[in-house]
Amino acid sequence: MGYLETSHKWVFDSTGTGKFMSPGAAASLTFGIQTSTNSTALVQIVHRMGSTVGTTSFNSVLSSLSCDSNTMTTDQFLGPLEYVAPRVVSKTAGGTTNTVTVWLKGV
Repeated sequence: MGYLETSHKWVFDSTGTGKFMSPGAAASLTFGIQTSTNSTALVQIVHRMGSTVGTTSFNSVLSSLSCDSNTMTTDQFLGPLEYVAPRVVSKTAGGTTNTVTVWLKGV
């Protein structure tokens, strides 16, 4: 079993891209996505190389996930990847919090 190389959590209350994180030398990345009660979301996992800003960066959508109400959706990738972030493309309102939470664990 590998050692935890990186761990991060993003919480979205609207659409948009989370802050790009460097997962370091993690060879395996797991993303867990959960929507609040009575809400759904379309979430993309995005990879970027070069830097996190400016025209020298290159974006790549690794996956697009349709997330159901109050369930956990998981996606895994082989690393290392330079920078990663979730992007909430769309979401439906629901519940009192109406949030999308994304976790990243890398070993």
